Amino acid sequence: MKVFLCLTLFLSSLLSAADKLPPEFVAAAEKARADIPLGGNFQPDPKQPAFVAVGHGGRILLSRDDGETWKQVFFGHHGSDHSPWSTKTVAHTKGVFVVPIGWGAPTAWLASEDGVNWRHLTSGETKLKGVKGAEGDPGVMPGTWGMAGGKGFFVSGGYMVMGATPDFGKTISTFSLREFKDDLRPRKLVTHHVQPIYCGDESGRFLALGNDRSRENPVFGNLYASDDLGKTWTWLEPSLLNEKCEGYSGMVTNGELVLIADKVGAEAFVSGDAGTTWEGPFPTGAERAELSLVGNEFWLVSSKNARASRDGRTWRDLPDGIPTGKIIASSKGTLINVDRRRTSILRSSDSGETWEEVFAYEESKSEFVHGAQGLRDVAFGYVTEKPVE
Repeated sequence: MKVFLCLTLFLSSLLSAADKLPPEFVAAAEKARADIPLGGNFQPDPKQPAFVAVGHGGRILLSRDDGETWKQVFFGHHGSDHSPWSTKTVAHTKGVFVVPIGWGAPTAWLASEDGVNWRHLTSGETKLKGVKGAEGDPGVMPGTWGMAGGKGFFVSGGYMVMGATPDFGKTISTFSLREFKDDLRPRKLVTHHVQPIYCGDESGRFLALGNDRSRENPVFGNLYASDDLGKTWTWLEPSLLNEKCEGYSGMVTNGELVLIADKVGAEAFVSGDAGTTWEGPFPTGAERAELSLVGNEFWLVSSKNARASRDGRTWRDLPDGIPTGKIIASSKGTLINVDRRRTSILRSSDSGETWEEVFAYEESKSEFVHGAQGLRDVAFGYVTEKPVE
């Protein structure tokens, strides 16, 4: 596929007198993006359980044996926090995994129905509105900080343009949050780092949470809801959160409850109606903790302590030695942990009592790569048993 100008221009903009990217580095990054084939023809047959873990560089690691062994199935090119190969998230629905690559640079959505073979999610035929660079490159998608999957739909958030596809990349729609510019509120919408979640089939709602960068009348964050599977969005204004939540460290859902933890994880806020109304704050007993959904439980883990809750209201201690970072569970209850500060994968088969390292890789030593090079996210889902040829 053609190497397009938008990627070249971005890489060129990274050059500085103190830290120049050599031509061979730029060329290799361009070629890696250009070599990715288009998709839009996915035919998932989700029968095989699998974990997929991701990190910068388009690093994609796969386990199809409940996390016991892992294989690196894709790596594009070394990347930093802001680069064409920045990789922060992975999502799954109905037998397809999607991994967005690129932040502060043109974004692409890589996808696989078997976990082994990866290509663009898009067929390249959809003309996207409001996406810079998409007019010249069919692989360029809306800027993506986070992505969620549900009911066969993928929904993305990042800057000011939300993206959604109902058919694994054959068609893609966009919605600009700039449409709220004339909304009659005491503040302007100034947001960034928008992360969507799927609230479950009962509500069918996607929620998205972005930070708040307004200088006048600042609030905890900016919350949006979509009741048509990502096609259009409503800007919510949860008064309880605006008044009592000091920032946020994350938002997750177990399909029944949505939970938002404040910026240090010390307090939780809970919604039983997919974000319409909220309760809290509920003290968690956690300190500077990171939020994960582990099975149907909410976990807050820091280097000091770890706490868990089934309802977000009452919390209990977890075993000592729970590792920091992102933790998820398989359908068998096996726990997998990754951390952006660590280049290894940890596994527990006894509910977190003990952990073993099951995979590790060497971090890039390149002077041109910046930012933590550990794994940023991990997801569990089902894939086609036989790798697609």
